[in-house]
Amino acid sequence: MNDSALTRFFGVVVRPRTWLGVVFHLLAFPLGLVYFVFLVTGLSVGVSLVVIWVGIPILLVMAGAWWLLAAFERVQARYLLDAEIPSAPRPWERADGVWGKLKAHFGSGSTWRDLAYLITKLAFGTMSFGLLFAVAAIVGSFLAMPFFAAFDVPIVNGTWVPPLWFGVLSVPLGILALVLSLHLLNAWGWVCARWAEVMFRVAGTVLPGPQAIPQPDPLAPPELLARPERPAPPAPPAESVAEAPPAAPVEPGADVPPAADEETAG
Repeated sequence: MNDSALTRFFGVVVRPRTWLGVVFHLLAFPLGLVYFVFLVTGLSVGVSLVVIWVGIPILLVMAGAWWLLAAFERVQARYLLDAEIPSAPRPWERADGVWGKLKAHFGSGSTWRDLAYLITKLAFGTMSFGLLFAVAAIVGSFLAMPFFAAFDVPIVNGTWVPPLWFGVLSVPLGILALVLSLHLLNAWGWVCARWAEVMFRVAGTVLPGPQAIPQPDPLAPPELLARPERPAPPAPPAESVAEAPPAAPVEPGADVPPAADEETAG
């Protein structure tokens, strides 16, 4: 293992992206729980009251609420997970009239993908919470072992006290466990970022980045490959009628030769 590999392995501790991902995982479970309870309760009440027309405004309020919550989640995924996600779409802006705006909003696939993402946030948040709890328990136990050994604190069934040598050895093990745990959290953050990109990406949206240059199909026959058209050569200019040069001035007293084609009288 060379120096660069060691730097990449232990450098995860000082990367800002690592701790931004930890913040995302810390917020995932409480936010997912709030989203789930709020959406399930509001949508259930709205659907059950549709028969007396009271549920319609409730459902409209819920639709606006989950659009705002999804917009907030887009910002989180973009800045905390470094996911490539466009801004929240506004399909109603291209429609006219109240009915047209409602049809454009509820007819857009992004509206229902936003709702699905918010509902599944609880499952992803539960996984994040489980990983964070396991990391804190394992790393904390290793790093606290010297204190248990120094102050004779029993830790196994209230009877076993770790020896001092084991407490000292637990410190580098705890540091190694912390580094491995951060890599594991980064891997889970990568999964969460890809899920957010799948659910929040709008069809036909081109994200900023280098554009791929289309390459010709190597299996296509040569005559079907597109060839650049050459410009047609310019047309030759029209031939101009040669004008006779002007006659030289005749000096006084000079003999003028007769014309070659002049007929003699006879």
